[in-house]
Amino acid sequence: MKSFLKRLFKMRIIRYGLVGGIGIPVNDLALLLFMSLMHGFYPLASACAFEISTTINFVLNQLFTYSEQRQHLSGWGWVRRAGKAQLTSLSALLLSYLAALVLVKFFQVNVYVANPVGIVVAFVYNFFISKKLVFQAPTPVEPQKAEVTVSQ
Repeated sequence: MKSFLKRLFKMRIIRYGLVGGIGIPVNDLALLLFMSLMHGFYPLASACAFEISTTINFVLNQLFTYSEQRQHLSGWGWVRRAGKAQLTSLSALLLSYLAALVLVKFFQVNVYVANPVGIVVAFVYNFFISKKLVFQAPTPVEPQKAEVTVSQ
């Protein structure tokens, strides 16, 4: 059983999913807070909640899911990667919001059920986009070859 769990945790999508799983209750708690602060205005409350969970997920993914890449990042590398994560999350936010909105408006699903469903729909999309655009393994920098010029 122990070796099975080790193999399972070596799979990046499993680690990514675990981080995303943490993000769902974080998102719902933030949604609860923002729904009360914004007097039930779901579109803006949902966007704010998604931003909170996205930021937490980025940090956890960087530290846990893509931990082998930490040594290659420093200073502005983290900032650039975080910026890319925010941009890719905007498209995932739209997908998540539209999925939840359809459930709420057309199927009368409670917002606290529809919201996590929208997040799950966006999960698969976001995993592949993030893998391709955000968490690319850094390319090693080759040392420059010194050119020798002979003066005559």
